[in-house]
Amino acid sequence: MTLPIYLAAVVVTYRREAELGRLLASLAASTHRPDLTVVVDNAASDSTREVVENVGIATVYVPLPENPGPGAGWKRGMETALERQPEVTHFLVLDDDVVLPEDAVERLLAASEAAAMVCPLLLNENREIWAFPEPMKKELRRKIREVKTPKEAVASLGCEPLAFAWCTGACVLVRRDAVDAVGFHRTDFWMLGEDLEYSMRVAAYGGGLFLPDVGVPHLPPGASSVGQAEAANRRKFRSLLQNLAYLALHHPASGHLKSYLPGNVRRYFRTFGWNLRSLREVTVCLAKGIVLGKPAGA
Repeated sequence: MTLPIYLAAVVVTYRREAELGRLLASLAASTHRPDLTVVVDNAASDSTREVVENVGIATVYVPLPENPGPGAGWKRGMETALERQPEVTHFLVLDDDVVLPEDAVERLLAASEAAAMVCPLLLNENREIWAFPEPMKKELRRKIREVKTPKEAVASLGCEPLAFAWCTGACVLVRRDAVDAVGFHRTDFWMLGEDLEYSMRVAAYGGGLFLPDVGVPHLPPGASSVGQAEAANRRKFRSLLQNLAYLALHHPASGHLKSYLPGNVRRYFRTFGWNLRSLREVTVCLAKGIVLGKPAGA
């Protein structure tokens, strides 16, 4: 007999009222609405609270006085959901800037019978593929990098769920038994990497699947100025480099992740220039991740 599903959606937000409202509206319109939605507000603000209070679905607002990063936020949100409803069977872990198609949750839940974590493809504002999981099968890794649109993904990969080694965590469904077994997101990554690490851990426990025919738009807001954009991008990219270096050399489930580290180093130089500043920043990130064995938020 199939046990009843109790779905808790957990969202971490940080000063993105418009994007959060858009996400919560898409959850409210879903063909399978969450039984409980927990919104963790990093560096909490009254304007974010107002969005949550007016969404029209069962929602718990969790304000945090500082911004500890998404990993800490998701951990707090999942803990809160279990405190409120110990019967939770699935967690829908979400960035605040995704928009769920009405049947996405239903599709993810159906696939979760065969895997501990399930995710869609992520799309950009042009409905092109923005991010994809890393397939377990080597021959699919080349294929998935050649597709640009959801239609091409279905034509190349088919419609059946496919196994992944890791995935981006902007929209993932996690079974409760996996959470009981491996725990919550780590809090020492700060940003960019904590979702990757968590997907590795869960997939190693109970398998991970992605759905080539389900696309979820991921639509972050633009930076307010060019200067702010470069400073923020440098900071995020440095965090990513250090976290990738740490995972590639120190994580038991990293698999072939180390083969992607050189490409990201080259991408840093192409993005910010082949100069002494970039060389210094890359060297520090790699030293901290590889030699010291520390994530960026440690």
